[in-house]
Amino acid sequence: MQVPTLVFKALEKQTGRIFAVKQSPLGEETDDKFRERLEEELRICKDLRHPNIVACLGFECTNDTFYIYLEYVPGGSMSKLLKEFGPLDGLLLRQCSEGVLAGLDYLHTRNPPVVHRDIKGANILVDLNFNVKLSDFGCSKREDLTKSFTTIGSIPWMAPEVISQQQGHGRKADIWSMGCAVLEMATAEKPWGNDAFDNVMYALRHISMTDAIPPIPDTLGEAGEAFVRLCVQRDPNLRPSAATLRHHSWFDS
Repeated sequence: MQVPTLVFKALEKQTGRIFAVKQSPLGEETDDKFRERLEEELRICKDLRHPNIVACLGFECTNDTFYIYLEYVPGGSMSKLLKEFGPLDGLLLRQCSEGVLAGLDYLHTRNPPVVHRDIKGANILVDLNFNVKLSDFGCSKREDLTKSFTTIGSIPWMAPEVISQQQGHGRKADIWSMGCAVLEMATAEKPWGNDAFDNVMYALRHISMTDAIPPIPDTLGEAGEAFVRLCVQRDPNLRPSAATLRHHSWFDS
């Protein structure tokens, strides 16, 4: 059985720097796919440097355990903050959405591009100034041909093409998840609602095989609703790029 990955806080005693450590097992019980995902995560995140991306500070492998040293973000995850304080609105919601978009734009315009593939509140960290940072690149993919036929990510935030796997998926799947993350921040619930799906199979069918999109609350206003609708268009070819979305009028309101 695969031992779960742990994340904990650490202190560098010579400098006093506090950082986060992601600890993963590399013993005989660890399957090859899990090891490959760890190596790919490190390959992707070690060179990323952006204000809206959690920085990788280094790595180490000792006693059959793999450690990735990461920037410590003291505010914790967006999902935990939403549970504690409720939904975001107004300027704060736009600020956080713009931060996620800036991080996505950076990833999508790398050479080769990076597709995050798991954008959601749990993978958006918040510092003490409420600056957001994308984290957890364990599901990500980096290569010139960014299309993938692997179903990966978290179902309520997942784009229809990720589930159907008919024509593959790429950076535009992150844009759908971006829209879902905005809905999560605006409602403090999962994108389709906390009680939308009775079971996993129903959720997969509903997201991939119907014309439905996640419900958009009135609290977003006209510009916010228009922004989310652009993100959650079922045809990925119609979704704008992260770079284009950064110029949306919602951020000027």
